[in-house]
Amino acid sequence: MFRLAMLACTTVLSVVAVAQKPAEVQRFPQFDNDRATSWKSVIPPHSQSTLHRHDHYRALVAISGGELKTVTADGQTTVTPLEKGKAYWFAPMPAGVMHKDVNDTDQTIEVVVVEVK
Repeated sequence: MFRLAMLACTTVLSVVAVAQKPAEVQRFPQFDNDRATSWKSVIPPHSQSTLHRHDHYRALVAISGGELKTVTADGQTTVTPLEKGKAYWFAPMPAGVMHKDVNDTDQTIEVVVVEVK
């Protein structure tokens, strides 16, 4: 009986641990050709991407609105208010600069990016 109770407790704790794992940023490829590449990013509430950089010009279309924070490796922070359905244009990042995307809000942020090659 004790073993059965321990097994049940272990199973419940495992399920709770998995349920509490923070959601991760997801990237879904849209297309890739010799002129441009595109992906859809889904940034769940209270999540952040890994550090990365953008070496090319890119357009971003907000599928959902929200405030997207970008934080550079040295801590510089920029907040971009995204309006649902609006397109934004970004220049390549300066040499050596990397950033991560951070969603500190309670809403999922979804964007489609088209990056020129």
